[in-house]
Amino acid sequence: METLRHTFEQQLAAALPGVEILLERPKSGDLGDLAFPCFRAAKQLGKNPVQLSQELAASLSIEGGNFVAAGPYLNLKLAPEARAKAVLSAILGAAADRPYGSRRSNGKKVIVEYSSPNIAKLFTIGHLRSTMIGHALAQTHQFLGYEVTRLNHLGDWGTQFGTLLAAYTRWAQDGNADLEQDFDWAEPAPDKRRTPLFRLFQLYVRFHAEEENDPAMRDEARNWFKRLEAGDAEARRLWSWFRKISLREFQRIYDRLGVSFDTLEQGEAFYEDQLVPTMNRLEQAGLLVEGDKGARIIDLEDVGIATPCLVQKADGTSIYATRDLAAALYRKEAYAFDRCLYVVGTDQVLHFQQIFAVLDKLDPWFKGRMLHTPFGMVKLPEGKMSTRKGNVIFLEDVLDEARERVAAIINEKNPDLAGKAEVAEMLGMGAVVFFDAMNDRVKPITFTWDRVIALDGDTGPYVQYAHARIMSVLRKAGGDWAAKAQAGAPLGPVLPFEMMALPADLSGLDAQEAQALLFELAGLPQAVAAVADGCMATPLARQLVALARSFSGYYTNCPILAPENAPEVRDARLALCVATARALRQGLFLMGIQAPEEM
Repeated sequence: METLRHTFEQQLAAALPGVEILLERPKSGDLGDLAFPCFRAAKQLGKNPVQLSQELAASLSIEGGNFVAAGPYLNLKLAPEARAKAVLSAILGAAADRPYGSRRSNGKKVIVEYSSPNIAKLFTIGHLRSTMIGHALAQTHQFLGYEVTRLNHLGDWGTQFGTLLAAYTRWAQDGNADLEQDFDWAEPAPDKRRTPLFRLFQLYVRFHAEEENDPAMRDEARNWFKRLEAGDAEARRLWSWFRKISLREFQRIYDRLGVSFDTLEQGEAFYEDQLVPTMNRLEQAGLLVEGDKGARIIDLEDVGIATPCLVQKADGTSIYATRDLAAALYRKEAYAFDRCLYVVGTDQVLHFQQIFAVLDKLDPWFKGRMLHTPFGMVKLPEGKMSTRKGNVIFLEDVLDEARERVAAIINEKNPDLAGKAEVAEMLGMGAVVFFDAMNDRVKPITFTWDRVIALDGDTGPYVQYAHARIMSVLRKAGGDWAAKAQAGAPLGPVLPFEMMALPADLSGLDAQEAQALLFELAGLPQAVAAVADGCMATPLARQLVALARSFSGYYTNCPILAPENAPEVRDARLALCVATARALRQGLFLMGIQAPEEM
């Protein structure tokens, strides 16, 4: 398909010298496989776009296809067998370490900062967005040839730890309670309400509830954080313990999600020893101004940001912005990146506008390299979730509920299924993660159980079922057909499928439903590229749904294993099944979702 695209572009460039050539993908294979909108070229040449389209259709030619003028669009429409050969060659003939849609290394370095939970707080459904959006972006960028560094900028420093230290020393047996008492870390699936992290969470919620009636408690919390930044031994001892407890629990959730990072050590606390040098650098650059009561700020009105960037509180303690500036300066030296993506909610838009503006003033190297990837927050029907108030939906509760709903369906419809527990976990996880991906990244989501863990409609289980159905067909076909669709150990975000020779005769794929499926397979690379371009998994999720839907039509209307099929028809249709299984499996894998062999 890339060869065809290149040939189309070359012919257009020769016919329209000096005109920028931008091809599109038609909405339907009935219209064609590639399209050139003539509007811009016609304007540049002083022609009517419909007239230009007709002239180009009459003058261009390509083997295996036709150029068709469709109003102001010039469409390239391949003959059925040419389309089948082009698509199947691209998928089945791809190198083992470079499957369909991937690219070789382009030498560019990308940092993806995602998940970034606060220490001493349990994962809520809101954490799913940053974690899985970021995971898909990291997977996809690596798939597209970037050198990717995956960072989890843990919230392990700041005033909140003053709150936690104050709460713990107030109510946990004068600061000597063992949060890990009677808890078995080796237990595979502990009740979250018995975990040390949940006990810390309860203390945090209680403190914020009681400080509403006792404002002096806020000074107590601020004093504890000041002690922490000053290196107080007891504050450091407790903070270190809280952090250790949190990381153990976080790792358990990440293992369940299949998410990993290059390091969990570069949280906010990692940059503590770089805060003073960062402040000195800001001072030397003449950017610091004194604000209210001695606070230090950076004025940004000259770049259109009315709110100044606060970098040091009046009591001398650091703030989130200080640590983000220190982190950016460190990452420049450590990674020499081309792009740094911050997968953080929309409530931090102003924060990152300020941070990027300060970095541009401090060092022109940063200009254009920093990108905030905001996402809409998850809300409850009654309003915004709040960890302080304790009105949250825990992520593990959602994953457990999804798994149990799937398990109930399996027990009803396929009680003899091997590995029922593992399949239920795959499908439950698929439902939750895919739901998030199908929603536009920037728009907020209102949490309702039935929506988030839906198993019917345009869902993860629907796509997973398409894969399982294909594998069932391939197993029934016998021989090594099923093995041809399976993958070995993942190579990062790449599933190393083996190259496979095409059947000599592809005429069995002339049917409209087969051609529609081939058209959707051809759209997969564009969908993957759109994930990186738009910094969201939504285009890939929607393309996988389109693939699954097209396969359903193909399966229904093009009998694959019918006894009356000629051998060449059977082989061509099975080859299309193999290609579709590979595409679904790889696409789901990039999103962090597994594709079951059976359901």
